[in-house]
Amino acid sequence: MTIPVVFAPLVPWPLIAGLAAIALAFGGIGLLRRARGAWLRLAGLLFLLAVLAGPRWQVRTTAPLPDTIVVIRDRSPSMAIGRRAALAAAAYRHLAATVPKGVTLRTVAVAGDGHDGTPLFSALKAALSGIPPGELAGIVAITDGEATDAPPSRLPDGVPVSALIPAAPGQTDRALSLISAPRYGLVGHKVTLRFVVRDHGVEDRGTAVPVGISVDGHTVHVVSARVGQTETVPLDVSHAGRAVVAVSAAPLAGEVSRTNDQAVFHLDGVRRRLTVLLIAGRPNPGLRAWRLLLKSDPAVRLVNFTILRLPDEPMPAPLRDMALIPFPVDQLFDRDIGKFDLIILDQFANDDLLLPPYLANIARHVRAGGALLVEAGPEFEGNRSIADSPLGPILPVRPYGAGTVTGAFTPQLTREGLRDPVTARFARDSLGPWYRYETVQRRRGVTLLRVPGVAAPLLVLAHEGKGRVAMLLSDQFWLWARGALAGDAAMRGPAAALLGRTVHWLLGDPSLAARQLHASIAAGRLSIRRIGPDGPPGSVTVTAPDGQTMTIALHRTAPGRFAASLSAGGPGVWRVAGGGRTAYAAAADEDPAEQRDLAASSRIFAPFARRSGGRIVWLAHDPAPGWQGLYRRRHASIVTGERDVKLPPAIPGVLLGLLLIVAGWWRERA
Repeated sequence: MTIPVVFAPLVPWPLIAGLAAIALAFGGIGLLRRARGAWLRLAGLLFLLAVLAGPRWQVRTTAPLPDTIVVIRDRSPSMAIGRRAALAAAAYRHLAATVPKGVTLRTVAVAGDGHDGTPLFSALKAALSGIPPGELAGIVAITDGEATDAPPSRLPDGVPVSALIPAAPGQTDRALSLISAPRYGLVGHKVTLRFVVRDHGVEDRGTAVPVGISVDGHTVHVVSARVGQTETVPLDVSHAGRAVVAVSAAPLAGEVSRTNDQAVFHLDGVRRRLTVLLIAGRPNPGLRAWRLLLKSDPAVRLVNFTILRLPDEPMPAPLRDMALIPFPVDQLFDRDIGKFDLIILDQFANDDLLLPPYLANIARHVRAGGALLVEAGPEFEGNRSIADSPLGPILPVRPYGAGTVTGAFTPQLTREGLRDPVTARFARDSLGPWYRYETVQRRRGVTLLRVPGVAAPLLVLAHEGKGRVAMLLSDQFWLWARGALAGDAAMRGPAAALLGRTVHWLLGDPSLAARQLHASIAAGRLSIRRIGPDGPPGSVTVTAPDGQTMTIALHRTAPGRFAASLSAGGPGVWRVAGGGRTAYAAAADEDPAEQRDLAASSRIFAPFARRSGGRIVWLAHDPAPGWQGLYRRRHASIVTGERDVKLPPAIPGVLLGLLLIVAGWWRERA
């Protein structure tokens, strides 16, 4: 209980001050003159002034408050290393069971959001904002000491700050960090990778460390990197599509974890602009659709020739009046044939415009990795057919039967077409009618589009050597494009989309392959998808980053579609093999701040503990620490009530002051 004195003056303070000055002046004169009764008169005046000042005793009743200790529990991923989580949990249970009397624990768990590491001090600041400074008796952090947010310049005065570290002192760790990881690169060119290796807990800056770099599981470089120095390595972009690049440093002897010795990223290979040669055997309605399709793709450079007359055809006008461009046969099909990624023959006949050696050059170019698309019309039958030329051996079909058949029909997807990535997306599209097709005999390849009823092939895809060949066995696809432009629902069809996907298949787009194996990692799970012929689901072999292999059974999700998933924790490259194909998935580290240093350390908390009188406890040596030194009693209290007592009472005080003045006067007269 405290008894503070407060004032409630009866008159303004300036007046009291003036009266006090007058009383002191008269009293001082009397004292200097040694007048009898001067002390009594001065005491009486001061007593009257005290009554005017209105002194009161304020009597307050208080109750003690508990001391509050803030406990920060670090539950970030780095706490899962070794025995850290178990030691931290045991220490917390021991502290909670032995809390001193009158002490309250305020526990805050910090797990981070998986992207910015361990924001330990942000959580501490939020916890302290709700605690009165007089109640805070201690701050205890159960952590490996690797906070990733900036520590405050100071913490509350008089409060011990302690850290309980679930490890033994002297831990070391090696970390590999990517400084610049390219995400895209042109196929056939190089990109630049930059990284740095850092060692924690040991002074070995400049030491050479072997670092291996692999692409899709195959080692492409082994470099000698210097600890603490940025290294630059050129990488070849060998193929289009996504590649998984893993960079892995040799382990540091005795380090606590190898998790952050490696880094993984995706590199997407982008092809240069593709060159397409389109040769139309004659002007036709479909030529415009071809040109619109190919010129709308910014990645395609189109070279187009339309043959208006053959060399042996008579000219309807004198030569001097003709402005036709001679067909550069020798340049295109001898010197420059290798420059074209795709050759399209649109209703092209074997009319001796291209001599057999030139046609043989096309066939040789396709077998070496080129691509050929043939749109066939009536010129595909008879003596003028290119099937009877040097191109014949690479074509997947030959003329057969009735030749050209005329009559309305609606193209239909075959069973293979319903699941092949090139045409599967058109399964629910309405296809308008065509009016002509060529009867052929398929020798190889897969038929994706057919004539209903007679099952005549309309679209056939085939591999030839290292290249690819596609044949569209009708010259009527342009009707779909015209129907779409005219808004005619009866004639509308996916002309541009069908031809576009066929062209991309010919150019080797991996997303359109008939057999595919995909692997990806999200939310800690490895997802596996396989596309191929319908049949038993089968299984795949999965190789984890640590080299452990397992066989995973697939389940059927749709015709020709199979899938599986499994847990895939931790960074690294996962390899999935099955059906003669291999896929790679990168379990990339989504929280580089957390992985920057995994060695338990007291470097952040030691200065706070030293200045505040707290403790640093290594739980590997002292797994059940006591509360001594972890907190300091604050003896805080709260006011539960108060009352005022006048000091002195007004009337008795005035009477007493007057009595003293009269006594002084009487003393002076005596």
